[in-house]
Amino acid sequence: MSKLNYQFDKFPQLESERFILREVKEKDYISLYEIYSDEGAVKYQPISAMKTIEQAQKAVQAFLQGFKNRKFIRWCIAIKENDTVIGLITLHDFDFWNSQAEIGFMLNKRYWRQNIMGEVSHEIIRNAFEIIGLHRIEALIHPDNIASIKLSEKLGFQLEGLKKEAAYNKRTDEYEDRLIFGITKNNKNKT
Repeated sequence: MSKLNYQFDKFPQLESERFILREVKEKDYISLYEIYSDEGAVKYQPISAMKTIEQAQKAVQAFLQGFKNRKFIRWCIAIKENDTVIGLITLHDFDFWNSQAEIGFMLNKRYWRQNIMGEVSHEIIRNAFEIIGLHRIEALIHPDNIASIKLSEKLGFQLEGLKKEAAYNKRTDEYEDRLIFGITKNNKNKT
């Protein structure tokens, strides 16, 4: 087995039945603001809700730089018919030697409970294993985030344990526990 050798040279645009999974564009800042300014949407994230449009404009630049600097791949979930961004899905914290990364999800609250994350996550996971070359993907989830726990289980992730006080939350100024869910290339087809 060799270490991950993904080049991050061209953003991996993907497609599901209803959505385009693409790189962020300058025009997406309004959609990003709508997602990240909602307290409910960031409830289980270790960040505060956005307060200004300028924060969203800076986020666009940070997302572009994150890919360029090999830090993460953050796909915008855009509706095919009108290219409106309604959420994001990210592979981050790459461990290139061990061919691993973490996955994270954000969705505009208006689109919850429509199986959007289930649909697009299958494409991201398939791409992560078959094209990017990952061997393992982890999801670190707040123990109270039932929706993300159910999504991870539906996608074939297995609960592996609990990391005590593993995530610092800027909003609450506290360390929070995270459940560890994992899936490997070898067990993704067993679900």
